[in-house]
Amino acid sequence: MPKQTFTTGQVLTAAQMTSLQQTAMLGGAASAKTASYTLVAADAGGAISMSNASATTITVNTGLFAAGDTVQITNLGAGVCTITSGSATVNSSASLALAQYESGTLDFTSTSAAIFIKGAGAVASSGGMTLISTTALTGASTITISSIPTTGYKDLRLVLINPAMTNDNAQIRFRPNNISTVANYLTQYTNLTGTGATSAGDDSLMYLLTGLDNTVIQNLAICHIYNYAETTRKILQVQSVGVDATTTDNFRYMNQTVFAKDTAAISSFTLISTGGNFNGGNAYVYGVN
Repeated sequence: MPKQTFTTGQVLTAAQMTSLQQTAMLGGAASAKTASYTLVAADAGGAISMSNASATTITVNTGLFAAGDTVQITNLGAGVCTITSGSATVNSSASLALAQYESGTLDFTSTSAAIFIKGAGAVASSGGMTLISTTALTGASTITISSIPTTGYKDLRLVLINPAMTNDNAQIRFRPNNISTVANYLTQYTNLTGTGATSAGDDSLMYLLTGLDNTVIQNLAICHIYNYAETTRKILQVQSVGVDATTTDNFRYMNQTVFAKDTAAISSFTLISTGGNFNGGNAYVYGVN
């Protein structure tokens, strides 16, 4: 049960005694959440369970808890749940990101600081991937995928399956952290015919797919971001194939390497269609260990 304040001579009910026993045994019902949540004082001594297919956060602020208070957190959803410092400080010897079915305990050492003690989860082998989020590509010409955990993984992988646009001969462009300054990119790419290699710094050259047909939809793009929390340059490798708008019996292939200057860990992706609005398909973000 959540932390209670009892008075001298108070008689506890059977339900209170049962709840206290469950708490002592690290059991009891958890407060179920389905969206990002900020802890409140009433959560002291209690448990939170998160269930969402997309990435979520649990934010910890100062002045709500006392030294010795604890909050148990379990992630039931497929989307990663990340413990996030608000005005309080949260430290951990492990990751603050909880994959599906992982859990941990916030142990407060003061009113403004806590240690997150993460339970042992499944050990991912080198190259193992965890699905962080799924985004439907519809209804807008620019789609931002946000709330990507900035810790907990070595690399990120963005996968677009059968993206479609309302207009013909479209391109899909891409920006990590919505970096739009030309000087922040150095790109080399090879297009369908094997020509067009360039080293110009131009954010418009950050393509995922080009020259797509808007009626025959057989498109795939994979962008792998190495060491996504690196503080000087991010290395991105793109491989993609799609149906050519000019001759639908042909495919357009792209192989591209990008250096992107940014000191912050990548926490969002911006996808931009040059052919009207996105009109179908999905984007998947994976964390890679």
